[in-house]
Amino acid sequence: MKKLFTLLFAAVMAMSLSFATFAEDKPATEKPASTSSTSKKKSKKTSAEKKAAADQKKADEAAAKAKK
Repeated sequence: MKKLFTLLFAAVMAMSLSFATFAEDKPATEKPASTSSTSKKKSKKTSAEKKAAADQKKADEAAAKAKK
């Protein structure tokens, strides 16, 4: 009887280890959109804001070159 329990225990351990070894990772999925009002969404920049940021960057680069 003791041998049967030992065999059963070994079989259970082998199966559980094999399941863990051969298990596939869950593919990453996007989180569903939350319905709570506490989450903040990042607003998209308008074309005027993008142009202003690009102009500011050019001005900063020109100022950096002028210092040298």
